[in-house]
Amino acid sequence: MKKKLILGAVVVLVLIVGISLSGGKDNEKSSQSTTAQQERTTESETAEAEDESETTETKESAKPTASSKSESKVPMEHQAALKKAQSYARHMDMSEAGVREQLASSYGESFTPEAVTYAMEHLEGIDWEANALAKAKSYQKDMAMSTESIREQLTSDYGEQFTSEQADYAIQHLPS
Repeated sequence: MKKKLILGAVVVLVLIVGISLSGGKDNEKSSQSTTAQQERTTESETAEAEDESETTETKESAKPTASSKSESKVPMEHQAALKKAQSYARHMDMSEAGVREQLASSYGESFTPEAVTYAMEHLEGIDWEANALAKAKSYQKDMAMSTESIREQLTSDYGEQFTSEQADYAIQHLPS
């Protein structure tokens, strides 16, 4: 409650200073703009104060759960590495080895080895065979490559880095 009163006094003070700085000009647009900006500031500050108050009350009354404890202990870099890994695997159809290399590479994301390991261990729901097939289809359609060239590109250490099994699956499921 005290925070809200103090916040209200600050808002009033800001309004008074704003009015006095405008020098009593009769420019209606300027006045409306200043008033609208002050209202947005007031609403924002009020919302922040309420959020802070609710957060404090919640922290005091709620017992931490095991999952919230474990999530809060995961370093931000590890969380960021996992998000990047998910993005590469889901949206760019990369191989597991390709994702790992992209996360670790100084030419890529430059995550620490620990962050890369965390990301790869927590990367779930990725169908690596489907990724290999998507890449193979792209090579077939966009580059008119032969199936043998596609296989080489899929498995190459300098290419996509899929496993032989994943490349075989992709080649077997390519449209003819």
